[in-house]
Amino acid sequence: MSDDLFREVDEEVRQDQYLELGKKYGAYAIGVALVVVLITVGFVFWRDSQQAARDASGEQLLAAINIAEDQADQALDQFAILGEEGTKGYRLLARFREGALLSQTGDVRGAVAVYDKVAEDSSHDQIYRDLAKVLAVSHGMSIMNLGEVEERLASVLDDDNSWRYSARELVATAVMASGDSAAAREAFQALVDDVEAPAGVRARGAEMLAILAQ
Repeated sequence: MSDDLFREVDEEVRQDQYLELGKKYGAYAIGVALVVVLITVGFVFWRDSQQAARDASGEQLLAAINIAEDQADQALDQFAILGEEGTKGYRLLARFREGALLSQTGDVRGAVAVYDKVAEDSSHDQIYRDLAKVLAVSHGMSIMNLGEVEERLASVLDDDNSWRYSARELVATAVMASGDSAAAREAFQALVDDVEAPAGVRARGAEMLAILAQ
């Protein structure tokens, strides 16, 4: 807790005006003053505790990232623990890291399960839950059929969704994988023709059209 806060509180409670306050208004006023002080101290303690928790979560996440390449199993354990017990923001980051590392090590179903957990967690903002849906499909495309891809991304395809173009690109890719070349060309052409789509999405769409034309 802040030493400055204690110093300020100590100086205030020793001022003569508190004695005059007590003489004039009695125990009620002194009680109110003490409640204000306690609330202030409690808030600062809570704020400092929250910051300490965030700092600790940040250090744990960084430590796991640093060993991920050489000690994947240990890193996954740390990501999993932080994903359950860390502060809100770091829980989310840990889940995303855990999913990516699981996919990298070949555990695609495990990766999808982690992203699904984020998508279903109402404590996270919707934009991150939708991102988790996109990542689940992106990493799990090899084990999903077209119907599952479309079902998982249905709510992300809306025109006002931040991840709509990534979702549409994944659906187009799933359509192509299903063997429906005509529908795939139509889907990729729509991305290429959309002037609001990110340049990378349009470029990849053009590449896929070139492949489909062969």
